[in-house]
Amino acid sequence: MVIWKGIEFRKKGIIVEKIPKITKAKKKIDVYEIEGRNGFLSVDTGVYESFVETIECHFNEQKIDINVIKEFLDGYGTLSFDGKTEYTAIIQNAIDFEKVLNFRSFVVQFLVNPISEDIIETEYTVLSDNDVLNIENATAEMYPIIELAGSGDVSITINGKTFNLKNLDGDYILDSKYKVITHNGINVSNQMQYDFPILKPGENTINYIGSISNFKIKFRKAYL
Repeated sequence: MVIWKGIEFRKKGIIVEKIPKITKAKKKIDVYEIEGRNGFLSVDTGVYESFVETIECHFNEQKIDINVIKEFLDGYGTLSFDGKTEYTAIIQNAIDFEKVLNFRSFVVQFLVNPISEDIIETEYTVLSDNDVLNIENATAEMYPIIELAGSGDVSITINGKTFNLKNLDGDYILDSKYKVITHNGINVSNQMQYDFPILKPGENTINYIGSISNFKIKFRKAYL
């Protein structure tokens, strides 16, 4: 199974001949050789490199709308091999569609970001001002969406890092991935002090001070 931009390949008349084997992304480590020093000096950057996946395909139909295929196999999107988790990726190679028409077989090469996420979102309701969110099986950091209703000034601490929200009056959505806060569809990011929260695999401690009547955390488990 290969799903690109939420659409399975076979729904476009494309048959995948072999599913690629996904391996853990390579960690980016800077290596330096210093004159007069044995061996090398390495610096762990803490991030992982993108990788390339090549998929061999052919058409299983006699009549193919090549323009539809051109539009489909283009640009940036989400890529899934199991229908449960997905990567973000771009199509890296230039596909020769004249050869596709003649031979009905072709290769698609994806440049894939190293972190995959669950397709289905997980939702957690914070029930007290001293709570713990336990995220099992994930292996990479996650950037949550926080939905909360509150009033006045609020201070929230997640995993020991605090951010402050000023002059709340109703419902707010905090998007940690895109670093934006909205209130009734309006960007109110200037009401926040300090950085957006990040979740980690395992236990995540959650504390807050102030008037919050509803506090939900939505996230997609992430994997290396």
